[in-house]
Amino acid sequence: MVSGKITAGSRDYPGSLQAVLNTTTQQSNSIIKLNQNRIHLKTETVKNAIIFIILLNGLALEAQDTIDRFTIPIKNWDMQLVARNNFYPTYLADPLGIRFGVSSQTMLYSDFDHSDRVNQDGTYLGKLVVNSGVRFSLFKFSPQNNPNLGVEVDLGVTIPTVMRAGNHDVIGLDGIYYFAIGARPAEWLALRFSKHHICTHVGDEFNDKVISPTDYDFLLMQLPVRDDFILSAAAKPLYFLGKEQWNILQVYGDFGFFLPGKDFMGGRQNKSNRDAYLNLQGGMEVEYWFSNRYFGGVFTALNVSSYQLNAWSPNISASVGYIFPQSWNSKKLRIGLNYYNGRSWSNHFYNRKEKFVAFFVEADI
Repeated sequence: MVSGKITAGSRDYPGSLQAVLNTTTQQSNSIIKLNQNRIHLKTETVKNAIIFIILLNGLALEAQDTIDRFTIPIKNWDMQLVARNNFYPTYLADPLGIRFGVSSQTMLYSDFDHSDRVNQDGTYLGKLVVNSGVRFSLFKFSPQNNPNLGVEVDLGVTIPTVMRAGNHDVIGLDGIYYFAIGARPAEWLALRFSKHHICTHVGDEFNDKVISPTDYDFLLMQLPVRDDFILSAAAKPLYFLGKEQWNILQVYGDFGFFLPGKDFMGGRQNKSNRDAYLNLQGGMEVEYWFSNRYFGGVFTALNVSSYQLNAWSPNISASVGYIFPQSWNSKKLRIGLNYYNGRSWSNHFYNRKEKFVAFFVEADI
């Protein structure tokens, strides 16, 4: 029985359908409100993410201006435990430097071109190198009137994992460790004496699953291990201009040598070329900071190394990119491009040449 009629637009409907239409309208309104709430929630999420990023930037900037905690006063000196920054700088373009990062390498040339069925056309496309590294100042002694100067015990370790691009087979795993005494006697000069160890391990998939023209026999090859002492110095020559905005250049040099014997870290090894004792390294770096301190800056760096066991053949590494925050010798984030031409990054193939261009993301931890 029809109790009446309602009109919707130009059409008439029985009154018994009014409840259905009312229910549909309520459901539509509920859906609209739900979508509005979701949009509001997404907007709030984006706002919160932006606020979080700003807070992180603020914390990073605060870290530039505040002194390290865990400071113990000793007469006119302060001793800092596990200090945030190091007196001696981290080289920006050093292939074997201590850092946490990823390098995606496109090969231009390689002495060991591993063929691989998985990669396109069975060719060797490139490598992905993951560095899991950390460096910190264990003890730091500074005069209370100038915390930028002093002496420190410096520790560092990184484990470069070398993989082929495409299928990420592990073809090399190295270990790099050092124990050092560092010092900054002047604002423009830093010094370091370190015991440096590098060892290599063949990738877990390299021995029997790689089709390679490389003349390699893992049963006969002696895995390279080196224990070197390294004397290092880094200087800022433009410091003497007296203007902070022009103090953007840093130069450095390393002299490494093997000394037979034992120490508190164990017996020192030098293989496979036991009579090659020496290695040299040097470089220069420029950091240009933007006027707005929130934006960080840009950098360019050049590193050249040479080893007696490679007949003093030069290894050239050049990098350019973005760097943050604006503070010398502090822990930083770097994003950029790297060109390398020299002996293999994988220590197992120290006697093989390679050339590549890489995109990298690195952070000091």
